[in-house]
Amino acid sequence: MKPYKLLAFFALVLFWGCDDDVTEPEFEFAPRDVSVKVKGNFTIDQVFDFINSFDHEVKNIHSLVYTSTLPSDSLTYVLNYLNAKTYTNDGNAWFVNGYLRYDTKAITILPKLFGMTDRSNQKDWLASMEKLSLSENTTREGAGSVIFFQVPVGKEKEWERKFENYDFVEWAELNYIIQLNRWP
Repeated sequence: MKPYKLLAFFALVLFWGCDDDVTEPEFEFAPRDVSVKVKGNFTIDQVFDFINSFDHEVKNIHSLVYTSTLPSDSLTYVLNYLNAKTYTNDGNAWFVNGYLRYDTKAITILPKLFGMTDRSNQKDWLASMEKLSLSENTTREGAGSVIFFQVPVGKEKEWERKFENYDFVEWAELNYIIQLNRWP
């Protein structure tokens, strides 16, 4: 009979410890920043149409994976070609990276696209994809790009909700600022 009394005691403590008026704490977030993850089958040309339907700045588009049907000895050529573009790197720390897939030796590249509200950059990226025989990997686990939007200050939560309502959007979230305590 003791285990039942102990269980009842814990249930009672849990019940008394619950507060019906608990609200989630408000966390600080970076002004203007809203990230949007689109589903894997939503291709880059559709992403461009999506961002062109708003008057928002786009800081970057990332989490992209492409493969090329060019011969494996063309990896350096592909990387040099893409890194020469002003919109594929930030000129400082981020450049297009790539590798040869271990089993197929297929060229795989991982770009991060900047300045993509400029339609000439969009057009050039699509032409570069064709020239380099690049195709988006839309079937891998986690496929789909992440768009880093800049929305009007004070409208971040509103835009987060609006973006979440699109059927091709996997998630939308604010850029929360979290305080980390360094140990010790």
